[in-house]
Amino acid sequence: MGSFRYRAYGLDGSFAEGTIEAASMAAASDALWSQGLSPFQLGPIDGGGTKWWNREISLGGGTRSADLVAFTREFSMLCAADIAMDDALRIVQTQAASVRLRVLVDRLLAEVLNGMPLSDAMQKQEKVFPADYVAVVRAGESGGRLASVLVELAELLERRAEIRSRIQSALIYPSMLIVLSLVTLVIIIGGVIPSMAPIFTQSGKPVPVTMQVMLSLGEHWIGILGGMAALVVGGGTASAAAMAEPGRRRRLDGLVLRLPVLGAFLLQQETARFTRTLGTMLTAGVPLVQATRSASGVVGNRHLGAGLDRAIEAIQQGAALHRALRSEVTLPAIALQMISVGEEAGKLDRMLVRVALILERQIQASIDRFMAALTPALTVGIAVMVGALIMPVMNAVLSINDLAAR
Repeated sequence: MGSFRYRAYGLDGSFAEGTIEAASMAAASDALWSQGLSPFQLGPIDGGGTKWWNREISLGGGTRSADLVAFTREFSMLCAADIAMDDALRIVQTQAASVRLRVLVDRLLAEVLNGMPLSDAMQKQEKVFPADYVAVVRAGESGGRLASVLVELAELLERRAEIRSRIQSALIYPSMLIVLSLVTLVIIIGGVIPSMAPIFTQSGKPVPVTMQVMLSLGEHWIGILGGMAALVVGGGTASAAAMAEPGRRRRLDGLVLRLPVLGAFLLQQETARFTRTLGTMLTAGVPLVQATRSASGVVGNRHLGAGLDRAIEAIQQGAALHRALRSEVTLPAIALQMISVGEEAGKLDRMLVRVALILERQIQASIDRFMAALTPALTVGIAVMVGALIMPVMNAVLSINDLAAR
């Protein structure tokens, strides 16, 4: 058992300080939470030179995206129910599923109780809350629409998480097929072929070329794996060096967008993220130039990002959004047309969200079609590969049996 000193907040927002006996710091934290205390500083009393109050609970580099989605959804529902902000944070804190999320909410609560605006408190946690997230919350605070803005943010984050989850789920079965095919290759090359090779040597029949290749692979597999690893490391290093130069990275991203199928898919994905983020920020009341600049930050393609930067400069000079985008960026035609209609009708924020929804549905349909074709293609490919390895061996074995029978 060790002694730990803590500083914490109670459920009523009161400050508490003291010591606690526990087997570990994690056990001490759990014990404090069970007592209704929310520790924001916790450390062992070791008598060393390091002050215990300098040892804050670490978030481990930031919460997971799932934690951020959960926090935004729960907090937005509580704010929409007209619950006071500090009470809403306490409720989210008590219902948090992970320790990291409880620590995050506790830090936000401490800053809010000290009189700091929620957006400023979130800005201090920059590893958790992105800049566009903070900008939307700040706009909601200034316009008195924090609850509705948080609902919009929750829908935005949930939509992003849903797309990621669908892609990951769609890749599970093909990944299993690839793993099983690799296991099959290892069994054939490492077990079946070496056990059958002596049959040919004892009968005086030449070993088939296919078996000779597989026997060579089995004997030199360490060198082959080492060479493949060296190629991967070398290729990765060369790619990282190439990507480090902004101009080269921008040109490469532009080439990727011109690829026949992949380019159109990536363009739809980037456009959907940009329009949904921009629509959410405009709904929150963020000015157009600031919202466009923040929304361009979610675009990963450097070629598109450079075009958006030029479009922002045109908007600052008085150009309409749809004209600036049409002249500087290559976006899907449906997106440009709907943005133009929304801007002329004074409903740009709603139209941007609708554009994002349409593109996300197209992306999902493309993923479904691709995965529907990929699974049988992998199955047939694996069957052909295994058959190509087995058939020459089986033919040679059958020929040896025919000779023995004669």
